[in-house]
Amino acid sequence: MDNNALIKMWHELDVPDGLHVELLDGELVMQANPGHFHDLPGRTFVRHTPEPFEAWDERGLLVADDYRPRADAVVVRSEDIPAENEPDWPVQIIQAVVETVSTTRTAIKRDWEEKRERYAEAGIPVYLIVDPNDATWHLLQLDGRHYVETAKGIFGQEITMPEPMGFTVRTAGWHPYGGTSA
Repeated sequence: MDNNALIKMWHELDVPDGLHVELLDGELVMQANPGHFHDLPGRTFVRHTPEPFEAWDERGLLVADDYRPRADAVVVRSEDIPAENEPDWPVQIIQAVVETVSTTRTAIKRDWEEKRERYAEAGIPVYLIVDPNDATWHLLQLDGRHYVETAKGIFGQEITMPEPMGFTVRTAGWHPYGGTSA
């Protein structure tokens, strides 16, 4: 099957409730939708990213023809938002990508290694990895073709996004897996 047929099939796929699908290295990867603790960081960005930026959750990213992950959240300049009919956003407009690590070994490896490598190769300036497994966040910035960790912290500590974004994200409402929301 060629890439165009696979991409068309992926976009037309009727995904049952409770499942999430990404196109990664020419394979459709299906997994259960994450729980609400997983979704908190992306929702925080969507609700609190200030102008002239906006954050969007669950955007397909056109990293390569055979690699189109659905990021938990992305930050773009408001003026760069693609037309409504664009199913996958070009990485050239992405200021930052936020991925929240899941609990399975495969998903953990994907976020910490595979996506990190692919996002760096694509030139996305900032990669924020949020890990509810140990209640930490890790801010990575592109240095050439690789990411360098420039800040890290635990849930409850604010994240200052690097310039040109320059805004602060509160993490006080984020919870580790197995934690409570009280």
